[in-house]
Amino acid sequence: MNERLQKFFSPMNIAVVGASTRNMFFGNMAGYSRRKGAVGRFYPVNPGADEVCGIPAVPSISHLPEHTIDFAVVMVKSSLALATLDELAGRGIKNALLISGGFAEAGNEGARLQESLKRLCREKDICLLGPNCLGFMNVGDRVSVFAGAAVEGDLNPGTIGILGQSGAASEAIVTKVLKKGLGVSLYVTTGNEAIITSEDCLEYMLESGTTRVIIGFLEGFRDVPRMKRIALDAARRKIPIVLLKIGRSEKGRQAARSHTGALAGNAPVMDGFFRQFGIIRVETIEELVETAGIFSRCPLPAGGRVGISTMSGGLCGLYADLCARLSIEVPDLSPDTIDSLKQSLPDFAQPANPLDVTGAGFTSGMDRVIKTLLADENIDILLPISFPPRSETEGFVPGFNEAFLSHIDPAGKPIIPITFREVSDYARTYYRDHGAYFIEHAEDGFKAVSHLVRYAQFQRRFGRTREGI
Repeated sequence: MNERLQKFFSPMNIAVVGASTRNMFFGNMAGYSRRKGAVGRFYPVNPGADEVCGIPAVPSISHLPEHTIDFAVVMVKSSLALATLDELAGRGIKNALLISGGFAEAGNEGARLQESLKRLCREKDICLLGPNCLGFMNVGDRVSVFAGAAVEGDLNPGTIGILGQSGAASEAIVTKVLKKGLGVSLYVTTGNEAIITSEDCLEYMLESGTTRVIIGFLEGFRDVPRMKRIALDAARRKIPIVLLKIGRSEKGRQAARSHTGALAGNAPVMDGFFRQFGIIRVETIEELVETAGIFSRCPLPAGGRVGISTMSGGLCGLYADLCARLSIEVPDLSPDTIDSLKQSLPDFAQPANPLDVTGAGFTSGMDRVIKTLLADENIDILLPISFPPRSETEGFVPGFNEAFLSHIDPAGKPIIPITFREVSDYARTYYRDHGAYFIEHAEDGFKAVSHLVRYAQFQRRFGRTREGI
């Protein structure tokens, strides 16, 4: 399956059966492809049009060029989908995306139709994504076969793999990831998973060599024993899997069943499964994105003890309370650290953790403060105050931030700046270029830090037991 999916996610010549200007799907697909500068070529199939969205069309599947098409998108009525896929297979086109709904999510009749769809695909060796999904973006390879309309932001290649059983919900996730200045390796929506499943996509991302962290919006699993094997493989590769999984409430489970036909599962049992096999479960899209950002740019800490430096006694108290609520350890500073800080800060400053460098102290001597905190054997992660720059020449800001940016080391202690104000697009690029991630909103950011700490603890246990269980 992994070899098959490598070709599946990298098509060059794509037939689109049912391409039309009467709905937005093909227009969206062509628009994203142009926006990314994608390398693939579309062949719209429409019996009533010479062109669709400015792209020359053919009247039928039989008019597609021989031995050229390596992928097909099907956006016809569910009642016509099976016959369409059968005809495509007859032309040797066996990698397909079925956008159409009206299958298992639509009740008993739809479920029966989906079973017929599965039989056809197995008989004809069709590798099918969907039905009832929006497609995928292979950002790293500049291929986009995506029919959604709501993904915004620069489509930067990167190390975050994104999986969504819900197309629209995952669009919100991808947009927030991109707006944070993060990069994506592969983004896949799976819909009803008649043939290609979430487990298939997770396994493919793990073996792709380009993904450092996998995040997903899931409504349920099809194969729990296989998920166990995938989770163990991810742990061996040190690739965290972070999931926003709905279904804690009965209403949530009902929504999952009516949406993609997924089995939402028992929430307490699922939580235990996640903890046992190192899968990180989050509760909101914002928490998911912040966790992805921190994992994509920060090394795993040697321990869970956090040092915080800011410029406000009030913020010290706020962050200390937040850490206590999230069970993040904020240790006392060592005596040597306290002595050294007294030499770097004004006389009225009181060295402690969290550290208030005070209004008089934060404009000078910050490099010494950062070095001192990083050298403290009681601290495993440093969260320093940062001023997001609005431009390249904004006063003291670049020099102030350089105090911690110069110490960022993929093999050292994680350094995660806490921003003192909202982060602009310029600042997001600035942090990305320096290899840093940032906490912009304390609640979600500190939750992400707690996930980093707990995953590092899991990895240490996993290393001792070899199987992690």
